[in-house]
Amino acid sequence: MNALDHGTMAAHPPAGHWRARLRAGLARAIMTTLAGLMLAAIVHIVTILAVPALSQRDAAHAYRELGTEGHAALVPPPGNPQGLPPLREADPDVVTAICSYDLSAGPVRVVARTGALPLGLTLHRQGGGVIYAITDRAAIRDVLEFLVMTEAQRDERIAADEEGETSRELRVVSDTEQGLIVARVLMRLPSDRADAEALATGVACETAG
Repeated sequence: MNALDHGTMAAHPPAGHWRARLRAGLARAIMTTLAGLMLAAIVHIVTILAVPALSQRDAAHAYRELGTEGHAALVPPPGNPQGLPPLREADPDVVTAICSYDLSAGPVRVVARTGALPLGLTLHRQGGGVIYAITDRAAIRDVLEFLVMTEAQRDERIAADEEGETSRELRVVSDTEQGLIVARVLMRLPSDRADAEALATGVACETAG
């Protein structure tokens, strides 16, 4: 074999060499795909297993011990002894109080008296999400009042209404039995804090008779 023939063979490897390289590349691609699928399956399984734990960390679970005595309780500052997490996007000019509710014993009546400072109430379902929101602009004779209930409790309430009469009470349906009523009061000046706290904690939330 002369030098010319040797150079030609080096420039053009045998077909068997290319087939071997193709098989090796195909094997690597298959292994990479399988590894990706396995990783995706592991992430999916871990996510499913983590759902119960993550669901315990929503606001309704974190603050469910607040406001259980029939009136809203102030959200404690970060580093509190109860170990409660700080509010997301907390505004230093807003005082926040929370009243947790449990509709298993019946509808809950929420009553808030308005004052000189802006007041807003929001209803949060267990698991996250706002069900209802209202501000002091909707107050009647300086009072905000509504009933929180399940759909079944609302149907019972409607059935109990006197025939031909429309109830004037505001009824809010919650799609979960547990949740939070959050009161927020805006301070115009730092000196308003005491009044804001009194307004926020003055929100009553008790089982309706």
